[in-house]
Amino acid sequence: MVSPETVMDVIFGASNVLSGELLGTGLGVSPGTAAGRVARSVDAALDLFDADIDVILVMDETTAADEVAMRIASGIVTARGGLASHAAVVARDLGVPAICGVGALDQFSNGDELLIDGRSGEIRRQRSLGGTNPISSGALEELPPALAQLLDWADVIVGGRTQVLVNADRGDAVARGLRFGARGVGLCRIEHLFLGEHASLVQAVLRGGTTTDFEQLLADQLVEVLTAAAGHPVTVRLLDAPAHEFGGPAEHDPMLGLRGVRAAIVTPELAAAQVRAIRAAHDAVADSEPRIMVPLVSLPGEMSVLRELMGDTGDLPIGVMIETPRAALCADRIASGCAFISFGTNDLTQLTYGWGRDDLEAALLPRYRALGMLDASPFETLDEGGVARLIALAAQMVRAANPTAGIGACGEHAGDPRSIEMLIRLGVDSVSCSAYRVPVARLAVAQALIAHDHPPGQT
Repeated sequence: MVSPETVMDVIFGASNVLSGELLGTGLGVSPGTAAGRVARSVDAALDLFDADIDVILVMDETTAADEVAMRIASGIVTARGGLASHAAVVARDLGVPAICGVGALDQFSNGDELLIDGRSGEIRRQRSLGGTNPISSGALEELPPALAQLLDWADVIVGGRTQVLVNADRGDAVARGLRFGARGVGLCRIEHLFLGEHASLVQAVLRGGTTTDFEQLLADQLVEVLTAAAGHPVTVRLLDAPAHEFGGPAEHDPMLGLRGVRAAIVTPELAAAQVRAIRAAHDAVADSEPRIMVPLVSLPGEMSVLRELMGDTGDLPIGVMIETPRAALCADRIASGCAFISFGTNDLTQLTYGWGRDDLEAALLPRYRALGMLDASPFETLDEGGVARLIALAAQMVRAANPTAGIGACGEHAGDPRSIEMLIRLGVDSVSCSAYRVPVARLAVAQALIAHDHPPGQT
């Protein structure tokens, strides 16, 4: 039987054996190998790229403001972060090799020549790269015929019972996900549409300025996404970046601050502007199927207030992202009247454990594993004893209170085969992952449904 891991090797290539002086190791968060010169800032990365030199972006951590450099990098290295950090999530979306949680970066300077392995986590020095290097291996852009046939057979087994969707924020990423077999977009993140110089448009709204330019750019970007989706459903998540990333007030713990629905309630014009832009894009693209997803909800009242602030949503389906333990425990009331819910398993995991997903993976988990407390990172494979129980309870309550509501998952676990098997047992009917993981998810879903239909001991 072909394993999901084998499919991953086909998509990303088997890990190369790197030579050269070992400079450091971290957590391999996005597979593949890359060679290039170090850039310690966005400007340095753009300068190297303009000179036609492969870039290894090396930073303490990344935010949405750094994505302009991440998109042109051949590889990414960060001092902090883990499997669900910003750098890891974006790197997997882009199919770029990445290593997080390296620790001190003092040994790396602009222009240094490096080799990295995003699976083993190794960082090595190699001299005289001269720009591109044959050891670099990017992810495939087309499925080999034999793999495509295998996955078609897997889809026949699934028979539409569980949809595999793609997390994608740009037209090219949407198209890639559909080529790999996704049935739509399960997560389009508005904050990822406002990068670099466009961040100022969000800043203006947060500071009480006009929404005109913000709306226009958002509508234009969504037209590209909806066009690429070619009639497949697209779930657009309302702005969910920490406020400081767009010039808002500094917060002691931004991941627990003015994000998602909270930002929309505190800045009322933000919600209406986003809805108007989504509707404008919908009107501009024939046969498009956008859906609106509200993130970081914890109180039923937040949804009630937001519905008023959004204004006329027309016939656009409205859903809610379940990311906090309280939302999971109150899912029946929070999802009342919603067309769908989607579990954001990254935040749900960190908030259930009380572990920052950007900090503790490299520092704490190796020790916990050595002591036998954990077999795997809960940010890599869904925590069956805790987080999965919250999901099971929430799914059960939503099914009882709102039987027609769709139930999905769109965190990093939605691309992990072991987690997919759990999610299907818990009653999830769609999973959404980065484009390069869609083939893995398709096979994992089929195998999970076979196991579900024919449990051990049953013939």
